Amino acid sequence: MILLGEQHDSEADHHWQLSTIERLYAADPSLVLGFEMFPRAAQPVLNLWVAGKLSEPEFLARSDWAHAWGFPPELYLPIFRFARDHHIPMLALNVSHRIVHLVAEKGWAATKTADREGLSTPSPPSPAYRASLAEAMSGHGGPPMTPERLSHFIDAQLVWDRAMAEAIATQHAQAPNRLIVALMGAGHLEHRHGVPHQLEALGVANAMVLLPEHEVCSPWNDNYADAIFTN
Repeated sequence: MILLGEQHDSEADHHWQLSTIERLYAADPSLVLGFEMFPRAAQPVLNLWVAGKLSEPEFLARSDWAHAWGFPPELYLPIFRFARDHHIPMLALNVSHRIVHLVAEKGWAATKTADREGLSTPSPPSPAYRASLAEAMSGHGGPPMTPERLSHFIDAQLVWDRAMAEAIATQHAQAPNRLIVALMGAGHLEHRHGVPHQLEALGVANAMVLLPEHEVCSPWNDNYADAIFTN
């Protein structure tokens, strides 16, 4: 499987993703595309889109794009069109905002099983990932930082990582020989801390991480990615 990172608002990153997908499809037309941008509840809509049964406005409206993701759809539509035109299955990798907000407020341990949308308990983060998330949290503003607030923030990030990893692992278990190409924010992939770490905890250790280069990258340290692409 191949995990393609992105900066969500970067048009260049999405051009690179599409170019990569086109080349991978030419080599293996049986591939499956996974997307952080869609919650699992949107899976039936993705199926209808790939089947050519929805117009673009219908697809965006029925997948609740404006609320579920919110970035300009024009950044992603060329990829979605490629999937539709070539009948490539699209897989919704994410969970609802509701569970993420709930965990950010209460922490994972205090969240009821019924509210977890079927997710299993995330694997604990490495010390380096925890430190990276703590640094990110410090720049978010809001109420004063407390150990409890930081712990809940980290739990919420792990929910995102675990959700995507579980969706990918489930697809892999169903079709082990089928190539999965998943698109998500680079922060879920850098240094293999996020989704790759959760995949390994689920017994899937062969994920390849490909990232576009940004000024914030430190690609020569700490196993940043399997490959980095420059403009």
